[in-house]
Amino acid sequence: MGGKIWAAVTGLALLLAAAGGGYYAYKTLDSRTEADIVISGKDEGRVVTRRSKVDLPGAGGEVVVKEEVSSGTEDLAISPEEADKIDLPFAAEYFAQRLTKDEETVCRQIYKGITDFEETIYIKNDVVSSNDICELIVMVVTGSPEIDYIDTNYSVQVDSDGFASAIFMTYTRSAEDCEVRHMLTEQAIDRISENMANDWSDFQKYRYIHDALVNNCYYYESDGDCYTAYGCLVGGNAVCEGYSKALMLVCDRAGIPCLPVIGQGVNEDGSVQGHIWNKVMLNGEWYASDITWDDPVFESAENYLRYDYFSVTDEEMSRNHVQDDNKFITEPACAATECDYYRYYGYFAETSDDAEEAFRNAVRDAMANGDEYARVKCADVLCFNEVLNWVFGDGTGNEELFGMIKQGIADNPDFGYKASGYSVINNAVTYNISIRLKK
Repeated sequence: MGGKIWAAVTGLALLLAAAGGGYYAYKTLDSRTEADIVISGKDEGRVVTRRSKVDLPGAGGEVVVKEEVSSGTEDLAISPEEADKIDLPFAAEYFAQRLTKDEETVCRQIYKGITDFEETIYIKNDVVSSNDICELIVMVVTGSPEIDYIDTNYSVQVDSDGFASAIFMTYTRSAEDCEVRHMLTEQAIDRISENMANDWSDFQKYRYIHDALVNNCYYYESDGDCYTAYGCLVGGNAVCEGYSKALMLVCDRAGIPCLPVIGQGVNEDGSVQGHIWNKVMLNGEWYASDITWDDPVFESAENYLRYDYFSVTDEEMSRNHVQDDNKFITEPACAATECDYYRYYGYFAETSDDAEEAFRNAVRDAMANGDEYARVKCADVLCFNEVLNWVFGDGTGNEELFGMIKQGIADNPDFGYKASGYSVINNAVTYNISIRLKK
C-alpha cells in the first residue's frame, strides 16, 4: 500500500556570520538515520508516530515525523508543460539547467508556488527523495534573491517510497507588503544603475556596483531585513546574505551574471561560521567575489572599503571560504586573473622586485583621485612578507614610498595630503598591503 509521511523540517537556520552578526544559512537539516528513529507507538488508527533526533543548528529540539498509511498519493502538481513556461531568476535558472529534466520541473514548480504565496506546493512525484528535497529548496530560494518572505520552518509531504510530493510553506509577509518592498528595492537599483554608462566595460560596471553597495550599506544585524536585498539597498543595514542578494539584483540589471555561493567563512583563529558570497562573470570569465568582506568592520572603518575579495580565483577564496555541498548547485570554476582588481590597474607584485612599481602606480592613482588608501597585492606569501618588510623600512617608513607621497602632493595640491607619515593595513590571507595616506 502507498503512504505519505509528514516531516516537519526546519529549512532555514539562523547562524552567525563570519564577520560578526548573523544570517539565514540555507542548509539541509534532516540528517536522520535508521539508528536515530525510535518507534514511540504501534499501529494505532493507521498512524505511526516516529520521534527523530535531528541536529538543527540554531533551532535545537526534536523533529516529530508522522507516517500516515494511505492508498497512494495523487500527483497534484502543475504539469511539466506548464512548468516549462515559468521564468526563473538568472541564478536559479543557471543551476536548474544543470539538473535532470524532472528535477528542473520540480525546481520551477517550487519557485512558482513560493512566488504565488501558495501554502501547499505540489511537486512532481517520484523525482526528489525526502533526503534531497531540502537541498533543492535551498537552490531555488538562494538563486532567487527576491524571495525573502518564507518562514524558517516548513513541512514536506513524503510518500511511502521516500519521494517528496508536496511542501507546506508559511510566509512572513503578505503579497501586498512584498510588492511595496519590491517597488522600493527597484527604485534603489534605479538610482545605482542610472549612473552607469552603457559603454562601460563589465569591470567598470562591477567596480561601480561593488563600491556603491559597500559605501551605502553598513554591516549590522539590525532586524530581519538585514538578511534581504531590501535591507541592503533601502534600509542601509545588512549582513552577508543581504549584501549577496543585493549584488545579484543590481548585477542582473547591469547585465552581469552573478551567482550566490553558500558556505563557511574561516576566522583567523580557525573557527568557522556560516557565510554567503558570490561569483560574477566579467568579460566572459567567472570570478569569486565577497563584497561583505570588502566592507570590513574594524577601528575607523566607516569610510573604508577594500578590493581584497573583489574578483579572485577559487584558490584565493578557498583560503578562508569553504563552500557547502549541495547536489543541485553546480558552481562555475574561477581561474581567470585578467579582471583581478590589482592586476587590472597595475598594483600587482609578482615578486618583491615589482613592489616599488606597483606602489608607485597605486600611490599615484590614489592621490590623483583624492583617495585615502593606496593598495598593492602580492603573488604569494614570500613576496608578501618581503614587501611588508620593505613598506615598514627600518621601522620609520620607506624612503621610496615617502618620495612617491611627496610627488603626489606636488601633483595634487588641492587634496590636502601630508608627507608626515603613513599607516599600514595588511591581509595575510590574500597577500594585500594597503597604506593609509595622511590628510
